[in-house]
Amino acid sequence: MMVLSLSIPSFSQVVKGNNVSIEETTLSLNQIRGNLDEVNNKRAEVIAELKVVDDPEQKESLEFTLSQLDQQKRNFERMFEKSALGGLEVELYDVSDNEEEEILHYDWQKELIKIVQPVFSSLQNLTESQRKRDFIRTTRSELQQNLVAIDDALEHLNEIDESQLSEASIKQLDKIKNSWELKRTYYANQLDLINLQYRELEKEGTFAERVSQGAWNFISNQGKTLLLSLGAFFGLLYLFSWILRKLVQRHEKKLQAHRQHRKTSLAWRLMLLLYEIFSFIIAFTAMLVILHSSGDMVLFGFAILIILAMIISFRNSVPAYFKRLRTFLNMGLAREGERVIYQGIPWEIEHINLYSVYLVNPLLDNGRIRLTIDCLENMISREVAHSEAFYPTMAGDTVIIDGVYAKIVRQTPETIYLDNYGSAIEYDTADFVNRKPKNISVGYLASTKFILDYSHYGDDIDQIIEILKSAAEAEVTKDSELSDKVTSIGANYQGFNIYGDLVFGMSMGMSAGAEGSYYAVPRLLQRAALTVAREKGWRLPRKNVALEND
Repeated sequence: MMVLSLSIPSFSQVVKGNNVSIEETTLSLNQIRGNLDEVNNKRAEVIAELKVVDDPEQKESLEFTLSQLDQQKRNFERMFEKSALGGLEVELYDVSDNEEEEILHYDWQKELIKIVQPVFSSLQNLTESQRKRDFIRTTRSELQQNLVAIDDALEHLNEIDESQLSEASIKQLDKIKNSWELKRTYYANQLDLINLQYRELEKEGTFAERVSQGAWNFISNQGKTLLLSLGAFFGLLYLFSWILRKLVQRHEKKLQAHRQHRKTSLAWRLMLLLYEIFSFIIAFTAMLVILHSSGDMVLFGFAILIILAMIISFRNSVPAYFKRLRTFLNMGLAREGERVIYQGIPWEIEHINLYSVYLVNPLLDNGRIRLTIDCLENMISREVAHSEAFYPTMAGDTVIIDGVYAKIVRQTPETIYLDNYGSAIEYDTADFVNRKPKNISVGYLASTKFILDYSHYGDDIDQIIEILKSAAEAEVTKDSELSDKVTSIGANYQGFNIYGDLVFGMSMGMSAGAEGSYYAVPRLLQRAALTVAREKGWRLPRKNVALEND
């Protein structure tokens, strides 16, 4: 039944020529019948002449003429039948004698070709009308030129004075004349046939009329079917995706309620994967059912071609799909709930969905980004403790970066915004980390150098160190607000400089919240050292600066 159904043309082809009037059909039939009778008469003459001719060359010429007349006879008979049936393409309705044998010997490859055959036929039909018009115009022009040339040749032949020729020449001349008169008749009949086809094409209307009629036919037939099938396909996909979104939201709330189980289970991931696959299969099947039920084999063939293209593309992309599948099932190198480095910044893999991945950094404003699942294929994650920092600073911290004292106003996944006494400074988030900023909001160690003249090389070094330390402690007690933030005070001997002077170091450890005293603390240490030097009568070097900051 499948072969029989595919061999029957659609109803639209049957009614193609119904707009031709009965009067035009009658005139066309009479003209074709007249041409057919003329061809039959000439055939009868040639057949009768063949029976009495003995000359091999003349017999061969008559047989060639007879074959041409037979072809013309078949053309006129087919044209007569086509005109009588209102322009029906009768060639499409030729019935094969071996249909029963084809059914017994079923070949799926042939059946597949028959399914997609309407697609290629439709693509060919897009230019068939114009190609047919060009062919008819070219053939019509060539036949007219041939007839003019033959008429000129026959006219020249008739002007020859036969009284001046021998009997053999006259006989040969008659054979040539009869042969070319038959050729002229052949070309004339061919021109009549082409003229009939040309008049039929003119009945199709102007280019604008053909375009508008074709557009309307598409909208009222294939367009309606295509809209319905695509609506069903995308509608079902939207419905299934809406249901999936609700299920995922419910699962997310469940995970938030049980924070100790932050990772998505393998069973849930497999369920999502199967759900996506069956959703697409059901939606695509619904579209195929609508296309097949409508009887439009062109659109159905297009759908089959799309399926074949998807299968071929999937075959070439199997390794990539398996890699994505492994990542989605949380079996890859980067896994959900672990830490990765993306663009030089630490991130936590919050969720791995079927097509996307969410990374989060709690220390960045709007620190949640979405990536495609392919981005995780070359990443390596590791498990980390929750106490491990995801960024060296946070908004409100004060840092020393490139020797500049600045306060962090805001930090986002793209940019770090700093304030340096009213001046705005911006760094790329990854570049900011690479520059190793010194975060003084969590505490720091301020230090300075104090240099004594080389004449003190014989003094007790330990005693000098204790005196410097005591002087710094005494100076700190004068500022009660600062003393609350001091964690340690120290002094040490660092050695000789290039002039042989004694170099001592003084330092003060500060706790969190003392960033405002970052530059004041070294000055306080210098003042304490200078005060005790005056009290003890210590000599300061004159060859170089006595006080130097780190």
